[in-house]
Amino acid sequence: MRRAPQIQIPFADWPEEDRYRWNAAFKTGDPFDDCGPVAHLADRTRQGLYYRYGCFLGFLMAQHPDVLALPPTERLSPSIIAQYVASRRQSCSERTVAGDLRTLRAVLRFICPTSDWSWLLAIAKRIEHQAPPRPERHHLVTSDRLYALGIELMDRAMADAFGFAEPSKAQAFAYRDGLIIALLALIPLRRRTVAALRIGKHVVKSGQLWALDIPAEDIKTRRALDYPVSAELSERIDMYLSKFRRRIPGGNMHDGLWASNQSRPMDHGSIYDTVCKRTRKAFGFPVNLHRFRHAAATLWSTLDPANVRGAKDLLGQASFQTTEKHYIMAQSRLAGHALARAIDGYK
Repeated sequence: MRRAPQIQIPFADWPEEDRYRWNAAFKTGDPFDDCGPVAHLADRTRQGLYYRYGCFLGFLMAQHPDVLALPPTERLSPSIIAQYVASRRQSCSERTVAGDLRTLRAVLRFICPTSDWSWLLAIAKRIEHQAPPRPERHHLVTSDRLYALGIELMDRAMADAFGFAEPSKAQAFAYRDGLIIALLALIPLRRRTVAALRIGKHVVKSGQLWALDIPAEDIKTRRALDYPVSAELSERIDMYLSKFRRRIPGGNMHDGLWASNQSRPMDHGSIYDTVCKRTRKAFGFPVNLHRFRHAAATLWSTLDPANVRGAKDLLGQASFQTTEKHYIMAQSRLAGHALARAIDGYK
């Protein structure tokens, strides 16, 4: 569903009390404060909170400008939130609307910590509960199938380029895309992290093998990651860098691992669209970058349930709670398959 643009009030036009409370909570402009209530939040997370709250203030300015004169603690009511939800439903799914309310509650908890905002969370949960279930077909794709697709794309590009002095741009793009898919199948990085990979900085070689060495500041959870790359994929990275990457315009003008047609590294949006396009063609439906993380956790849970907690480290997650749902999903599938076999045997 295409989202309609929202009106976002710039910070300078926020009500004075909102600006004061925001600065107090987020310590804007103070690089030495690392112990406040939001010190643990990544910059992108803070930017997301800022954007969403500015959009909510834009809604109030358009629909209820009189309430902006009230303090934030007295401004919200269930009826206003109901109108806000109705306006968001015109361009967003139910789950997105619920996410907006959760984000709004998070901001209010930071800038008005003494007020009770639990009623907002209750509304968000009810909307999530009533939302149509998401299609499950994406969950049927496991990391081994994604890895096989990446290898197939690279092998086809090499076969098509065989006998020619240089591969074509189309072949170079196909090899690049296959390498992205295969690498993410083995090391399911978040989209911004995979887009930020730089040769010699994050992608380093030791002997015949490559490795990913990603510092904490480039990771959402602020935990440094170090992944070895398999021998097979290391050879394919060598092939990409020596033969295919330089055929992409401007590929030798920057150190970004994923060269684009615009003489600069691919951004995370381009990588997202490219992977969705390739997987849609192969499977009949797109597999977005976050689904690679689901696929890895689900496959691990299925093949090695006793050591499933290791998936947390593979995904760079701070706790096992996020990973646990994939374990539960995998175990329910195993139980379903066992029941199906039992029924077939009974017949």
